[in-house]
Amino acid sequence: MPRCLPSISFMRPASLMVMVLIGLMSGCTGANHPERVAESTGSSLFSSLRGFYQADDGITQFRSRGPIDVVVDSFAGDVTVHANPKLDITTIQVTRIAQHGYLRGTEPRQALDYVKWTAELTPGPGPVETLRVNVDYTGPEPWYMRAHLRIETPDLDRVTVQTTNGTVSIQNNTGPVDVKTNMGDVIIASNHPLIDASTVLVVEGNVDYRVPGKSSGMFDVEVIDGDIEIWVPEGRWRYISQTPRDDTINAQLNDGDNPILLRTSEGDIRIAVVPDPTGFGPIR
Repeated sequence: MPRCLPSISFMRPASLMVMVLIGLMSGCTGANHPERVAESTGSSLFSSLRGFYQADDGITQFRSRGPIDVVVDSFAGDVTVHANPKLDITTIQVTRIAQHGYLRGTEPRQALDYVKWTAELTPGPGPVETLRVNVDYTGPEPWYMRAHLRIETPDLDRVTVQTTNGTVSIQNNTGPVDVKTNMGDVIIASNHPLIDASTVLVVEGNVDYRVPGKSSGMFDVEVIDGDIEIWVPEGRWRYISQTPRDDTINAQLNDGDNPILLRTSEGDIRIAVVPDPTGFGPIR
């Protein structure tokens, strides 16, 4: 195991830089890849050398009349949308991240200023309001940038999410979902019966779809370079139209006709119809 840097308080600036470079190359701080430089050291010197900066934008609050629909359009980053009945307000947290890699100076910190986001709660035609969150980046080298978004609300109906390079987690929704992402997993887990149409499209990531036994659906499932796993101890599950294969499944849950379209490449799809979907966890 390589030794980490010795005390450097007495070194000249040139010697200091040499020792830091040796330490970076020797592996004390991990692999020199932008995706792996993912946690802040708390030191402005090392943050500058490693090219990683993070800004937490605090909490934005909305008070809704009842259940809300959530629509998220993000340039990149994780998206979490959870219903929590213990809350009486809807909260939004955005964490802006720049991860350019080593020796980029102050460029990552400056790049955070190009991440802009807006959130608006608008009334719907009925009792359901819609929360729209848009996250955009207008600066150079967008592939180094992320904005992780977390939304919690007392009552969640429909969820629509589009992002890249991010994981999507939706929990305890009561309505349909429409999710598109890449380079990240998608987890749909609700303790409420889901009986509406849903679509999940993923590139290079897994899909977990977990619902209780009174849910329904006409499942159209396909993977490329992955596996499909099914666990249905509750409800009535039957295969239709063709013999199930390792990469394609057409099946019906509880005689439902609401289409459930699940697609991924370079990942697995796992479907569980269980008593406690939010506590069940991925199938292994």
